[in-house]
Amino acid sequence: MSHTEPLLSDVPDLQDNNAAPTTTESPPPYEFLKKVREFREEKLAKLRPLNEFFDKNRFSFTSSIAEITKRWNYNLQHFAVNYMLIVLGLAIYAVITNWSLLFTIAFIFGGFFLISRLDGPLTIGNTSISPSALYGAYCGASLVLLLFSGATGAIFWIISAAAVVILAHAALLEPSIESEFNADSQV
Repeated sequence: MSHTEPLLSDVPDLQDNNAAPTTTESPPPYEFLKKVREFREEKLAKLRPLNEFFDKNRFSFTSSIAEITKRWNYNLQHFAVNYMLIVLGLAIYAVITNWSLLFTIAFIFGGFFLISRLDGPLTIGNTSISPSALYGAYCGASLVLLLFSGATGAIFWIISAAAVVILAHAALLEPSIESEFNADSQV
């Protein structure tokens, strides 16, 4: 008696016809914007008021490294969203004051937007170029444009200006009285 394997046509259909399709559809385009909005609302809820951020009664100089470290530890966490907005403001200022960088960024976003709107390969004469090849070539051209427009200098300026402003503010502003109570309750 020989044992034979069933043919594929003899195997019963294991798929449930009532089950939901298991395709991996990409999320709708507005789903990303919804997540950005949720992130923004969550972060802006932690924004500290300006009268607390610029409380002139709490600004003082100290020469103690331990005190500066303590202030940095508290203020960098307490005012993280405020400091993030300072970095964003400095970045906007750096881009607006550098016209070639502003033009380059607009050109890059416009090009990627146009490539994303293609319904297939781009045909120029007898040559057909796939969207992935267009993205690759455009990325390379964008990097060259960014180098010539001074993007690296702008990035280093933003980092250094933000570091000076944020670390100076965090070192000069004494922690609030509430922080002392919070530290005692956590012990």
